[in-house]
Amino acid sequence: MRAVDEYYAALERLKKNKPTNVPRGSAINKDTVALEAGKKRGSIRNRSGFEQLIADIAAAAAAEKKTKRTTSELAKENYAAKEQEIEALKEENDVLKTRYMSLLYQNYELQNIIAKHGIKVPKFGTAQSISVIEESPK
Repeated sequence: MRAVDEYYAALERLKKNKPTNVPRGSAINKDTVALEAGKKRGSIRNRSGFEQLIADIAAAAAAEKKTKRTTSELAKENYAAKEQEIEALKEENDVLKTRYMSLLYQNYELQNIIAKHGIKVPKFGTAQSISVIEESPK
């Protein structure tokens, strides 16, 4: 296997983020490709036979930077969307609390009306069945 082929295999592993000789997530550059290929740092130089390899490494590095930037932008957009969702949920929570308090007050008023008719009113916290007797129209 030619040395250039080893470098290309190392470059592909780095693109897929599955390196064997360098840590995962390492930046793609000439030195990391060389180390991943099992060679010394700086072994990829501007000399004949390496022109295309160097161009491919530069293209992969540019694509990696673009992907990382895009991921960061997506994270910011996702954060903004989650903040909006949280605000909407807070508003919904306020509405539900208001409705709950309104229902508690309505329950209190109905208990007072029931008590005026001489019916024993159940205490809060217990569930009992209550039958309603309609009054005849006067």
